[in-house]
Amino acid sequence: MKRGISLRMFLLLSAVAIAGCAEPPTDIIEAARASVAAVESEGSQYAASALADAQAAVGRMDAEMATQEQAFALSRDYARATELAGEAEASATAVTAAASAEMDRLRGEATGMIGDAEGTIAEARGGIAGLDEEAAAPLLESVAGAEASVSAANAALGANDLQDAHREASDAVRAANGVTSDLAATIAAIAAAELAAAEELVTRAMNGSIDIPRSVYVNGQMLAAGAYTVRVSSQTAAPAPGLEPGSSAWLEFVSDGDGSVAGRGMAASVPDAEMDEVTDGWYPRNQAHVDQLQGGDYVRVWLNRSGVSYLVHAPTSAP
Repeated sequence: MKRGISLRMFLLLSAVAIAGCAEPPTDIIEAARASVAAVESEGSQYAASALADAQAAVGRMDAEMATQEQAFALSRDYARATELAGEAEASATAVTAAASAEMDRLRGEATGMIGDAEGTIAEARGGIAGLDEEAAAPLLESVAGAEASVSAANAALGANDLQDAHREASDAVRAANGVTSDLAATIAAIAAAELAAAEELVTRAMNGSIDIPRSVYVNGQMLAAGAYTVRVSSQTAAPAPGLEPGSSAWLEFVSDGDGSVAGRGMAASVPDAEMDEVTDGWYPRNQAHVDQLQGGDYVRVWLNRSGVSYLVHAPTSAP
């Protein structure tokens, strides 16, 4: 007798076949893939690591789908692929969150740096205002560069280009701090130059060097304005009538230009102990000094050596 498949067995096999031929979760897979694709642009800028994780999740999902497609139809199971699609969706959400956090960070830091740069620039401008035009010129060029970076940072911030805004703001801070450093160096150099000039004046004065501001007359002869070194002459000067010997001396005016003696003037010799009879204020000690008297009618030349002041009162008009 020929044996056939019973109705019961036929129904059982049919049920197994239907169950084994599960439909692929195409909509779920495509939705997950689309979610990750939607965050690629933002993620590539602001959340590269999170985007890489999301793309890896899509890769695992696609690999699982490929595995199931290659399997015998009756044994295909898309449960794992559906689970991986959920992970890809979650990873896409994580990309959005990470990108948002990074954008907030960049925006906040750029805004803060712009404020810092603007404050530093304003302070530097105040310091530069006290310099002369020559010293200020290169610093103002640096300030202009820093201000350009601030403007660029603000423009990028307004366009929501946060990476450029952060970069420009960082450049602005660096440029502004550079101006501050350059300003400090300039001020220090000016102070050093002024100190050196003052020390040079002191050294010249101690060496007996003076600058006569206008033509004067010494011993009846005109002495032109200029730089001179004064010294006590070895020639003895006769004292004025009624004065003790040594109360007068000849001062020689040696030209700093050619070293020649350009003139000689009769000087009153006053010991330091008696200077209160001449002045109640400052007087030079171991140095030379020049001042003008009576509205410029006279130029007084001082030379102090070894506790004695030698004073020549030279008229500015011919005697």
